[in-house]
Amino acid sequence: MKKSDIMLRLGLLYGELMLKSGAEIYRVEDSSRRLLVKVGAEEVESIVTPTGIYLSLRVDGHLYTAVRRVIRGSYDLNLVCELNTLSRTLATQTDADSTFATVISLANNPPPYSRRLQGLAATVAGGGFTYLFGGTILDVLAGAMGAMLVWLTCLYLAQLYTNRFVIDFCGGAIAALSAGLLSLVLPVNMDPAVIGAIMTLVPGVLLTNAVRDALTGDLLSGAARMVEALFVSVAIAGGVGAALSIWLSIRGLV
Repeated sequence: MKKSDIMLRLGLLYGELMLKSGAEIYRVEDSSRRLLVKVGAEEVESIVTPTGIYLSLRVDGHLYTAVRRVIRGSYDLNLVCELNTLSRTLATQTDADSTFATVISLANNPPPYSRRLQGLAATVAGGGFTYLFGGTILDVLAGAMGAMLVWLTCLYLAQLYTNRFVIDFCGGAIAALSAGLLSLVLPVNMDPAVIGAIMTLVPGVLLTNAVRDALTGDLLSGAARMVEALFVSVAIAGGVGAALSIWLSIRGLV
């Protein structure tokens, strides 16, 4: 394989992994440039958006360009840290083939947290947020159970490649319905229980990256991520509102 082809594949894979894992736009562009310069590129230009990477580099006096569509992934800040460290610790004029193999090995690493641990973390977080919003012990238990059901629902829908708006809408609905059902048998305050359960859906990383992108001058990416965060919030609120409306209607008929 030609040296230029390896460099293009390296740059696109590296940028895609960082972008999917939750890195900011400026970090993806800067780290990709550092990495490709160290493996022998004479000039590197990249434009990164939340959904694509446009990469151009000069090798041996010739200009090469490639584009890659990036599909949304799951946040893995540990992988972002490892890739970011790689671009800064490589020696100058490192072999492109060995660097490409290193990036592939990082991409194939198993997730740092098992599904069981993720579910436990979501459950504990739901109960903790419920307590922070003034919930009683029973409310905390309801919030924890709701968060667990929300996590299971989102996990199942994600495996079906469902649209994120639908996933968050269903997650909000499950949070409200679980709190409502528990209130039939236990003296549970629905407000803190529902809030605690949906806090695991709040797009905190997305919103933070939107602000950071805007502050670093990446206005297009900042605006796009801000709109995405807004739609996620609307989906969560819509799911909760729809479920509560149905629940109150049923309660009124009983």
